[in-house]
Parts: sequence; C-alpha cells; structure tokens
Amino acid sequence: MTSDELMMDQRRTPAPRSVAPDAARVPPALLLQGVQIDRVGEADPWEPAAVEHLEHLVARIGPRPEGSVDLITVIERAGLTGHGGAHVPAAAKWRKTLRGGGPLTVVANGAESEPLSAKDATLMRQRPHLVLDGLALAAEALGADRAVVWLHGDDHGTAATLQGAIAERHAARLHGPTLELVMGPSHYLSGESSAITRALHGGPTLPTARRPEDPGSRSPRTLVHNVETLARLALVARGYAPSSTMLLTVLTPVSRMVFEVPRGTPVVDVLEGTGWLRNGPPQAVLLGGYGGQWAAWRDLRSATFDEPALRAAGLSIGAGVVAPIAHGACGLAETAAITAYLASMSARQCGPCLFGLPALADGMRALAAGDASRRERAQLLEDLRLVEGRGACHHPDGATRLIASALETFEHDVVEHVAGRPCPGSGRISLPVPGGHR
Repeated sequence: MTSDELMMDQRRTPAPRSVAPDAARVPPALLLQGVQIDRVGEADPWEPAAVEHLEHLVARIGPRPEGSVDLITVIERAGLTGHGGAHVPAAAKWRKTLRGGGPLTVVANGAESEPLSAKDATLMRQRPHLVLDGLALAAEALGADRAVVWLHGDDHGTAATLQGAIAERHAARLHGPTLELVMGPSHYLSGESSAITRALHGGPTLPTARRPEDPGSRSPRTLVHNVETLARLALVARGYAPSSTMLLTVLTPVSRMVFEVPRGTPVVDVLEGTGWLRNGPPQAVLLGGYGGQWAAWRDLRSATFDEPALRAAGLSIGAGVVAPIAHGACGLAETAAITAYLASMSARQCGPCLFGLPALADGMRALAAGDASRRERAQLLEDLRLVEGRGACHHPDGATRLIASALETFEHDVVEHVAGRPCPGSGRISLPVPGGHR
C-alpha cells in the first residue's frame, strides 16, 4: 500500500441518508481524508482538507437522536472503549459516574498532550459536529449540568473550527445542552483527566492523587471522554455497527501522517505506505508516544494494528502514535531526550515526580553518553523500581514504562554504552522532542 493509497482511502466515506434503528449498519469512516502535517506543532494539513458542516453531517448519517440512559446498554454491546490511550470501557465509566450524586460535567477531551499525536485535532478539524454530537448525547444520557470541549491553549486551528461549529449549531437552533469550549494550559499534563477535573472546578490544572472514590458522595462529578470516543458514540447511537477502524499518527522522517486503517492492518503495510521501508525496515518503533514503549522491528514485522492482539504480546498502541527510528539512530539517546522532557513536565507534587523523574533523566543521560558505570546502571534499575506505580498520578509511570522498554529493546546497545562504547548516533536525536531536550 502506497502513501497515496493510504490517504485516498480516507475519502471513501459512505453517505447514507436514512437511519434504520432496527438493524446495525456498516459505519462510515471517522476521517474524511488522511492528512500530512509538520512533525511538530499544530495539526495544520499541508494540503487543504475538508471540513464537515452541520448540513453535510445530517445528509451523511442523519440527525442526532436524543440521549437517554439506555445508551449505556448500547455502548456496552458495541464494546465502545476510550481512545485516549487507556482503552477503558465507556459503559463502565458511565456506571461509575451515575453512582455519584453531585452536579455533573461531561468533557470532550481534545487536549492532545502527547506531542507526537495529531489524530484528535485532525478529527475535530474535519468532523467537529460528530464530536459535538457525541458530547451532547453523553450529557443528555447522564443528565449533565455542563458539557465542555477542553483544548490546549495553543491549538488555535482546532479552536477556530469548533467555535464555528458551535455557532452553526446555535444558528440551527439545535435542541440539546449548551456546549462550552474551554482552553486549558499548553502543558503535557493539562490533558490528564484529573487535571481537567480540577481545573473545571476552580483548581490548578494539575493531576490529583490516586485515591478510591466515595460512590455516595454529593461532590461534583466529572466524566472525561477522548474526542474520538465521543465521535464513535455519535455513530453507535445512530444505529451503526461498532467501527472496526483505528486512527493513527505515524511519524515519518519529514512529517506526521494521520489516517484511518481497518483494525488488523499489518504494521508492515502501514510503514510501507508511509515510506519507511524504502531503504529497509526501521530499527525499532515507539508505540503510543512519549509515555508509551519501544518495540524492536523483529517483534513488529508480523504484528497487526489490533489493540487486544498487541496487548497479548505485551505492547499497546496507546493513543495511536507510531514513531519508528532508523538504523543508525541511538535508541538510548532518544529515550534520554524524551525522559528529560517528561521530567521537565512533572507536576512536582510528590517524591516520584519531584525527585524520581530527574534521577531517571540523569541516569538515562549518563547511559546514553556512555558515561554510566555498571553500578550506575544498577542504580537506574533501582530508581525504576522505586518510581514505578508510586506517583500521586500516572505521569511517572509513562517514564518508567518507556525506560524499561528501551533497556530491553536496545539491550545490546546498553552493554556497549556501559563499556564506554556509545552508538555513533548518540549525539543526534531523530524524534522531535519539545524544547530540544538531549
């Protein structure tokens, strides 16, 4: 499959004009077309991309049905899960939300904190009304007092598209909840669900400590869904069968490509279509982004983009990020740069963030430079053990997962670096790390 075929395939969206509630129908694609964008920054497509207006959405898939609590059964049967990275069943989140008694805010989370990811922004820019329909459905079904779209403050293009879509809905006098657009800080942690919750209730945009919740509490409730999850909800609620596609952001040497593929597509087909196999296969692939994990090419060449299958192999696509590195790049140096970035984005609210992440960054930096002794390597492993799972939030877990996978994937390089023979490419970073962390 070529890159042109990958991009063109996104334009094959069925356009049914009637809704048949008595039978599930083949769902249309989520994206109107694939796009190519810069390796860093906003999701501005290199070529003009379509934007679906309200009348076009209704012509394609029909008007939005009214949301009711019966939707819980519908999304449970559809197997709808979150698409922000954790893949938690949506029905379980709804039931947990309904156990509380306080005022409820439902949030469409479009703050794509993962620096490499652009699938959510691309979806919102192309099909804003599909996301807003999903938000309205969830808010109505759960009796929410407030419905919010949450974005990073520097995502100007997506914000403009959504503001236009909300104005369209007002002009059309659509029935449903009032939809708000809230711009949060442009920080790695401001897309984390508990940070969003805290901010919307007047606190700082920082994650809260992991603690069990009181199901009988009358305190304010917040349900946060990734925007892709809500777009899929909008289709399932109209009687479409569960979609069998995945949205991917693939990093190439010159760009990022965002497109939709059928679940089960071979990894080799996707990389071939994005140009990665022209000069041979990559050395390794970072799956899920900076809080994800490395996988050696030998473990991926027969793999498919199917989350359950990947998890069975100890891997995950996370938020749909695929970032290969070529032979000649130093995976340990890449990991050190990412770890330094994650440490700089710390919430600084607990020991693992305040002290653990900088210690891990220092350990990885020394290892990548070839300055780490065997004793220092042992200390890095001990620091991993001390930090993993002990943070007040999940931010440190992303760093420990990344480092642990790097030590395994680049095991031969670890031995060479400890012996004082770092990779020739250890002074160059091929992945776009914000702030130029090295």
